[in-house]
Amino acid sequence: MKLTLLSKTAAIIAFCFIGFTPYIPSNASTFEQQEVNQDDLIAIARPYGDNKYDLLVIHQIPGQQKCWSESGTNPVLVNPLLLDFDFTGSCERSTDSNGYSIRIDGQDYGLDYLLRIIEHDGELILVGTHRDDLNQSEIIVGRSNGIANGFIRLELNPGWRFTKRTYNGRVLSHIYLTGNSSAIEERSPLMATNSFRTRQNAQDSKPIREMTFTADNQPDSRASAALKPLSSVSVSLTTTLSPPSQPRSLSTITEPLPNFSDLPPLAPPPQNNSNSIVPPPQSSTNTNSGRKRLPDVVGSLSSISLERYRVIVATNTNYQKVKVRSLYPEAFPTSHNGKSVWQVGLFNDRDNAEEVHRTLENAGLKSTIIP
Repeated sequence: MKLTLLSKTAAIIAFCFIGFTPYIPSNASTFEQQEVNQDDLIAIARPYGDNKYDLLVIHQIPGQQKCWSESGTNPVLVNPLLLDFDFTGSCERSTDSNGYSIRIDGQDYGLDYLLRIIEHDGELILVGTHRDDLNQSEIIVGRSNGIANGFIRLELNPGWRFTKRTYNGRVLSHIYLTGNSSAIEERSPLMATNSFRTRQNAQDSKPIREMTFTADNQPDSRASAALKPLSSVSVSLTTTLSPPSQPRSLSTITEPLPNFSDLPPLAPPPQNNSNSIVPPPQSSTNTNSGRKRLPDVVGSLSSISLERYRVIVATNTNYQKVKVRSLYPEAFPTSHNGKSVWQVGLFNDRDNAEEVHRTLENAGLKSTIIP
């Protein structure tokens, strides 16, 4: 009797192990995009520090309290009304790469390109800068059509639009600045003629101003910044975007970072019945055979004689990482010579890089300038 009972128990256990096969989705980390009403979203150049700007994207929930108002032309000034009320349920805002990224022809480039704002020829330009490869041309996404004090609307270039990230049919809060290579390519000559004409005489070129990363959120001032003339500006219609690199670790910081935004805290995400965890974007290196290499047809802001200086910081503890982010909120983890470091900024002027280097050294952080 006991033997029979043991036999039955063993059979049941064996059946359970044989029948248990974990379900692993074939495209577990593949995100999709959903079209949205373009009038419900706005890209804003938000001033901070001295002549510096970062990108702010606001999403208006249809039928709810107005999130912003606009005035003027060339440029259009924005009044972020969500500062005046509890915007929960009315507005969503994205202030950094956790909330927005570049997507072109259905492929994510958020792990490879950092969205930033530079000042050039009397306007602000929204560009995507490669995080690691300084030889990659910058992708021009939008522009302000002028410059003034305050929050400024950024108009997306032809071929670009807003979409929202989806995962397993669920719409997420992440905003894509989505490009279509064919639409961009058709309009690129007009864009090049209007804004990035090649200059034969370097002396006629207006200077390009550094947009460095700081945590100083004092009221915007027009104090002079260190400038270096751009010797030439060329338009490249032949360079290509490299496929996204292998994703970096998203868990390098285990301690919560302080909030340096002037805006109210983010509203909690809406409750959802699904308990699934949304994974980070996955590199499509394994599926490159069907991947389209994208021509950089949105125009490039580059100069053959223009040097770049990258400032990196060696961080060995979470305290050091938090300290770096407290000084430079837009710093991000990367690697150099096989070692994990944090990149603080990318500069065209050596003096600006030296200034950041001194600030980090005075804070007890070991930094390096890489030409």
